[in-house]
Amino acid sequence: MSRRKAPTADEWERMGAAKSGPCMACLVQYRAGRLDADQVVVGCDYHHTKSGNLRRGHAQGFALCLWHHHGTQQLHALGRPAKEARELWGPSLHDEGKLFKQTYGSDDELIELQTRIIGGESWDE
Repeated sequence: MSRRKAPTADEWERMGAAKSGPCMACLVQYRAGRLDADQVVVGCDYHHTKSGNLRRGHAQGFALCLWHHHGTQQLHALGRPAKEARELWGPSLHDEGKLFKQTYGSDDELIELQTRIIGGESWDE
């Protein structure tokens, strides 16, 4: 478990690569046929996963867009009403954590997807 240690060079590289790519929740929606390719948000926040209430470490995270990460906290940045944002992108981690995991997968599944995308896997795989 991480106790707010500074990221290593490899961890910085992973976080930067994740943040410059697609949102993992949007990608799951796209691959399931629920979003068009142009609706997948690219350029994201980095979500650090936790165990208990401690971060698992900087390498144990994945990219999430503003909606999927912060939900209704970020509506001012999205320019959409909450109902419309949820209908388009699905549940957010902030507002509906349990449904988020049921819809997009566990933290470990999303970390694995992120690792494959960073490694060069195509969105359409």
